[in-house]
Amino acid sequence: MLRVAMVDVPHVAHQATGRARMRRAPKAPRRFLANVCAGLGGCELRRLLRSCGRPPRSALRVSRRRARPQLGRRLAREGFHLSPSPLSADGFFINVQETLSCQAPLLGHSLMHHSGEVYGQEATSTLPIESLRAVAEQTFGDQPLCVLDLCAAPGSKASQVASQLHIDLLVANEPQKTRAALLQANLLRAGVSEALILSMDGTRIGAIMPNAFDVVLVDAPCSGEGNIRKDPSAWDRWAHNDHPQQLQSRLNLQKDLMSSGWQALRPGGLLVYSTCTLNHEENERQCCQLQEQGAQVVRLDEQLVPSTPEGFLRVWPHWLDVEGFFVACFYKETTHVDPAAQMDCLSLGKMGFRRLKTSEVAGLQERVLQELHFSLPPGIPVMDKEEDVFLLTKRLPLLQKLLPHTLLPGIRLLSKQQISKELRLVAGGNLSSEEWLDLYKSAGGGLGASSLSLKSAVDAPTAWKAFQEMKQQRLEPDIVSYNTLLNAFAKDSDGAGAQEVFNEMTDVSVTPGVVSFSVLIEAHARAGHRKAAEQAFRIMQELGLQPNEVTYTALLRARLLSGDLLGAEDLQNELNVVGYTLLIDAYARVGNVEKAEAAVDALSMNAAPNLATYTALMKAYSRAHQLQGAEAVMSRMKAQGLEPNSITYVTLIAAHGKAKSLQRAEELYKEQGPNLASATAMIGAYGRQASSFCSERSEYTGGGRVRGQLRRGEPRAWWGRATKRGPKMLKERKECLTSFVHRLSGQMLFAAGSCHRP
Repeated sequence: MLRVAMVDVPHVAHQATGRARMRRAPKAPRRFLANVCAGLGGCELRRLLRSCGRPPRSALRVSRRRARPQLGRRLAREGFHLSPSPLSADGFFINVQETLSCQAPLLGHSLMHHSGEVYGQEATSTLPIESLRAVAEQTFGDQPLCVLDLCAAPGSKASQVASQLHIDLLVANEPQKTRAALLQANLLRAGVSEALILSMDGTRIGAIMPNAFDVVLVDAPCSGEGNIRKDPSAWDRWAHNDHPQQLQSRLNLQKDLMSSGWQALRPGGLLVYSTCTLNHEENERQCCQLQEQGAQVVRLDEQLVPSTPEGFLRVWPHWLDVEGFFVACFYKETTHVDPAAQMDCLSLGKMGFRRLKTSEVAGLQERVLQELHFSLPPGIPVMDKEEDVFLLTKRLPLLQKLLPHTLLPGIRLLSKQQISKELRLVAGGNLSSEEWLDLYKSAGGGLGASSLSLKSAVDAPTAWKAFQEMKQQRLEPDIVSYNTLLNAFAKDSDGAGAQEVFNEMTDVSVTPGVVSFSVLIEAHARAGHRKAAEQAFRIMQELGLQPNEVTYTALLRARLLSGDLLGAEDLQNELNVVGYTLLIDAYARVGNVEKAEAAVDALSMNAAPNLATYTALMKAYSRAHQLQGAEAVMSRMKAQGLEPNSITYVTLIAAHGKAKSLQRAEELYKEQGPNLASATAMIGAYGRQASSFCSERSEYTGGGRVRGQLRRGEPRAWWGRATKRGPKMLKERKECLTSFVHRLSGQMLFAAGSCHRP
């Protein structure tokens, strides 16, 4: 039986509160403000804190290796509209379709994500490689590079390196075996065949491979204060009494990683150090210590964003409405290296491989080309003792030293005389989402692959099945997996199912966060469980978790659906654009124009109203029978650069139809163009004024003319697109149109009174 009522959550530790924090949201720890924000003025500090209280801004990066034509259109069809990121040539912010729903489409659902065409990556996370790319072009020219990513998992920056730089070899390291396997699968999915995956302590690589790499990336583990919008616990660390000890432990690890990376960097090479934190100890202080070892700062003054006086990049969250980040770049002065000190290379035989004969290589290349329509990348094809075939890097001395620490010596080409799944994943092709996920899972995706399967579920039962399969594979679901499952139940308006998932989280000691509670409240709201939603909100506050705008919007929905408009108004100062739009829509339903306008004004003080917001306001004027006000909203919308959609036109057409202003309704109908929604509104307008149905010069009545336009025009275009998407879609479209023409328009025409030809 499902447990519907909220239960206590004993597994969630109470966070430090009280004097350690500010009283007002987002309740920043005083220690954080004193150490990190001391240099910010009062106005800028308020902007920072306000920015940290907003939900994170979703972004993606387009892969130059994978992207196919019309990517933007294909993403738009799935609900994602892109706007360029100022921080990356390949980066874009994700703007979901205008909707009143708190549940935005998930990028992990899309085929473009599964196939590696896009990678979900925060805008500021692209800065290290963008900075490196600008400097590397001046330093190395067109020279193919040997790159070491010292802290590579899960692979966002490593795959960006392969996408944007001319590389000969990419060595990507992750000490944890399971995360290293996920790193490998992510790089294969991104089409990267030149990668060598290590799983070892990054602080030891410099001693094993000194002076070996042209470029070294150190994206160091850090406090993560820049990610406060998606991880509120980052600030909690500053409120804990043991914060100085935790900080010192991270500083020691960062220093050791930087020293190891510096040792592995060849003279004349570049090292990039980055964190997603904001404090000076983990950023400038670490850079000063590296300078003491002879590192020369490569100033990033004119790169992307304003730099610090030292020439580093520091991005504050409130500057561009993004996550906080820090980037520094260093150059290793060229020195003479004794050739005798260079490492000798063992023969392939002593390394455990047999090099394929020329005829074997030719046969393999032809087979891969015929089966996968893919050409083998450069490398040395070899066979191991199990008769699996691998493609090794030509940098054999480097491979020899690192071989004991690699997951695989190179990309596997053949396994038991069959083309390997790793090679199929790199080659890609016209595969379905299910085929991509299957290859990704078999190539080592593990929990990551199962999480993608979970995100791709079309409904809650499918998501639940994927979740159970994950556990059957002895993969331990993390909080992201549980939140994804909660989201599936919320979309299905299944509050009871979401509550059961939430209860399981606490039973297995997965600590729910702000996102978990927000989605649970949303699920209860959609299911009409106002009491359960309110109780979840109270427990969240009791646990010291700070609700964000998404949380308040979900609670607002619960109150609105229960008919408590006054209770919803109490949340007005805590809402995001979606929340304000829901509130304005509620005012529109009762025709309260004054309060709707006041809510728009309140929203405009912190954010720009969107298309859905203005459409809801237009509905308020329409319900209040104020046509001039509704038309004025349309003008305001266009003045803001917003393009009215079909819902906007339908709202205004219906308003004029109710006022029997058919001439203006017809103008709007022609401006929008015939489609089912606008035609429905237009037929309704004719139905309210039977005397306007007939014209001495027209062969058909007004409603009949609209019906004829639908039959001749828009449905045909829809059917044409539907046939490409399969018989099922075609059948659904035909049924939809048949129902519309014979039931809706027929009833409206009959109700208004039939007019005959003259």
